[in-house]
Amino acid sequence: MRLVSGLERLADWLMIALFVLIFALVLAQIVCRYVFSAPLVWSEELARLAFIWLAMLGWSLGSRRRSHIAISFFVDLLPTVPRAALGVAVQGSIILLCLLLVHYGWTLTRNNLDLPMVTLHLSYAAVYAVVPVGAVAVILYALAEIRDLVALLRGRRRS
Repeated sequence: MRLVSGLERLADWLMIALFVLIFALVLAQIVCRYVFSAPLVWSEELARLAFIWLAMLGWSLGSRRRSHIAISFFVDLLPTVPRAALGVAVQGSIILLCLLLVHYGWTLTRNNLDLPMVTLHLSYAAVYAVVPVGAVAVILYALAEIRDLVALLRGRRRS
C-alpha cells in the first residue's frame, strides 16, 4: 500500500524535524537565559507543542512497526488461521478506539479554535489537532495490517 509507506516516510521525517526543533529550542533557551540573561518566553511553549506532536506520531509509527510492548505467548501457540483471525479482531478493536479518538479529538480541536496560547500566536487547537491526526494514521496502519492478515489467510487456504 503506497499510501501507508508514504505516510510512514512523511511521519519519519516529521518526527526527525520535530526532535531537531525541540533540541534547538531547548539549547537556544539555555544560551539566551544563562549567557545573555534574556530568556525566550515562547520557546518552552513551542517545545511542548512539538513534543506533543512527536509523541503522537511516535505512537502511530510504533503501532505500524509493532514496537509496542506485547505479551504474545498464548497467541504464538495458536495455529496460523486462528492467530490471523485474532490479529484481525485486535486491529478492528484498535480501529474502533481510534474512531473514538478522531471524534473526540476533533471536538476538542473545534472547541479550542478561539483559545489562544499564552506566548505563541497560535490557537490551542494546534495542541488538540494531533489527536485526530495520529488516530487517522493508526487507522490507516491497522487497515494495512488487516489487509496483510487477510492475504495471509487467503494464501494459507490455497495451500
